[in-house]
Amino acid sequence: MLASMRPLPLIALLLCAAGPAAAQSVFDRAAGLYGDATDPALSCTANPHRLSFIDSPPHAFFTWTEPAPDPLGRMRSVDRYDLEGATDTTLLLEQDGSPERTAEGRRPLWILRLTVDGYCWGRQDWPLIRCERPQIRCDQPVS
Repeated sequence: MLASMRPLPLIALLLCAAGPAAAQSVFDRAAGLYGDATDPALSCTANPHRLSFIDSPPHAFFTWTEPAPDPLGRMRSVDRYDLEGATDTTLLLEQDGSPERTAEGRRPLWILRLTVDGYCWGRQDWPLIRCERPQIRCDQPVS
């Protein structure tokens, strides 16, 4: 009987050790330093950006080391997005002050999708599988 009870403490120890990692939120996993996977001028070594969050009001901030062009060619050091929703692997964001509009005339809702090594961008009005501008993590995720 004693031999059959030995695995229980080991299993309990493993479950306790695994608990904090499983409890990490999408915000904890997403926060960090990133570089563009395709644009050398915005890479981890040339001009990375930091993704961070605040709770009230809920915003996501993208902050570059040096000013960088946005998709419309405007130079900026910080982009602020209103957080409209989240899942375990995505953030639904609306960019503050964006002149971009959907075919319906509204500001686009951007979908930041976490990937194995960073994130990519989708939009609510795009096909689900479309994910552009891949970004790779420059720092190690918090474990």
